[in-house]
Amino acid sequence: MNKHIGSTLQSLYEELGELEEVRAMAAKKVLAMDVERRMKKLGLTTTSLANRMGTSRSQVHRILNEDDTGVTLRVLLRLAEVLGMKLQIGLEPSDPKRGRPRAA
Repeated sequence: MNKHIGSTLQSLYEELGELEEVRAMAAKKVLAMDVERRMKKLGLTTTSLANRMGTSRSQVHRILNEDDTGVTLRVLLRLAEVLGMKLQIGLEPSDPKRGRPRAA
């Protein structure tokens, strides 16, 4: 019998110890899509974006790689500035009613 019947996908990832990685990959996928969309709108290639950022094309490819979740805040800030965008990062309670993380 499947012990996961009736459980949520989130609880499965929690049980497997993979929830943090899944969330990071989902966020990176959204970021990469936003960057690609903005690059297209501005008519930028990876080479031209790298030049404007003062970095290498391989760094830009890491930004666009949905599987590479190790992009630094410094790189994201420079990227946002070059693309004429605002970087928004924040923390908020997991359970807004209580103002603190939910109990496990």
